[in-house]
Amino acid sequence: NDAWERIVTRPAYDRQSLDRLLRQGIDPGGKRLTGPMPFYNLDGRALDALSAYLEQLSSVPAAGVEPEVLHLATVVTPDVKPVQADSVVGVLRVWSDSARASGKQWRLHVWELSGPAETWLAQLQGYYRQQPVFALLSGAGAANWAPVHEFCEQRRLACVLPSVEVAPVTEGDWYSMYYSPGVDLEARILARYVGDSDAVKDGSARIVQLYSNASGRHAAAALASGLRSTSASVAVRRFRVTSPGLALQDITPNDILVLWLRPDEIEQLVAMASQGPPAPTVFLSALLAAPEDVSLPAVWKQSVHFVSLFDDLGLHAEIARLRLERWLELNGLAGSGIRRLQADAYAAAYLLSEALGGIRKEEVRRPAVPLSREHLLEVLEKLVDKYDDLTTQVDTDSHIAYYGRMSLGPRQRVAVRGGSILRYISPESGKLTAVGKRIVP
Repeated sequence: NDAWERIVTRPAYDRQSLDRLLRQGIDPGGKRLTGPMPFYNLDGRALDALSAYLEQLSSVPAAGVEPEVLHLATVVTPDVKPVQADSVVGVLRVWSDSARASGKQWRLHVWELSGPAETWLAQLQGYYRQQPVFALLSGAGAANWAPVHEFCEQRRLACVLPSVEVAPVTEGDWYSMYYSPGVDLEARILARYVGDSDAVKDGSARIVQLYSNASGRHAAAALASGLRSTSASVAVRRFRVTSPGLALQDITPNDILVLWLRPDEIEQLVAMASQGPPAPTVFLSALLAAPEDVSLPAVWKQSVHFVSLFDDLGLHAEIARLRLERWLELNGLAGSGIRRLQADAYAAAYLLSEALGGIRKEEVRRPAVPLSREHLLEVLEKLVDKYDDLTTQVDTDSHIAYYGRMSLGPRQRVAVRGGSILRYISPESGKLTAVGKRIVP
């Protein structure tokens, strides 16, 4: 029609013509708009911000977009265990084999990194030159995701909800979207919880932290930093599989024990101390050791607490997890992998598919508009925001199995900002319950 022809043939906007459009409704070709768009009398600062944003948007299709194929990649860093990588990649391969979003078939490329972290950026650039992709989908990383984050910022490449233990979010970065800050947030939650206890306030408690890897070391440092303003004494020790007993030496009943360890390491400690933990209060990281992956005897359960970024959502959680279990079973993935990582990958793929589906509807109405990474991220912001406080409602369409409170606003790139301290309801039970209110440090 005439209106659409005018849109695609008129001169491009600049700052001056954009200002005239907003104030007077006149386009760069001198034509007055006849649509329902209202006028806006923006000041210079607001107009500069709007112009800067519009200038960063591409006017051509993003790399990785072909007429019938949408190229996506997932990144696996060498500091994750094979079972972690397989949990993520297995789900993404199955999903991409059957997915068709934005009118295009997905083609998944697995970018496996190797060697020192200083070489990862060059490896990513090599992968991208070989096959450009539209976005990075999910991913498996541990303590160091910074090179991947930097690569995405440099390439203006959307990175959608990778499973990482430390999220390298910095002020002003925009292209990487994370579930949570990772163990750093767990440490801040625990610092708030422990810091409010009488034993810490009066200086009688000593916090003994055990870690075994870079993620645990990062968390231990974050907790020690968070407790600096208290009277607590903090000890940090390296847990070594070859000599685990050394880590438990001189721990007293007045101490608080924090284990930044993985399930197999926790079970090794438990086997050494079958009579019970050496300290009356023990905290575990639910991110490093999900409760369903940790086997504890009753004598340990009465002392153990989990620091968790995941919410007990009642019926909502049951629906989402049953849906995930059924999907894994139908696709031959049940009984294998780490369930939380499978749920993360599944949710990332689901949200991406939903976002692309919404964009596809817009493309039908406006076929000249190219597929844009920036638009994708904005649509994902709105989709993720649907999951803000689902603990108060039952959403039978939900595919988010673990996170009950996720929200993103403009330029916000971390969806989860709080968590809970959980304990077993009894030494004989495997069910957990929250201790007190949710903590948002």
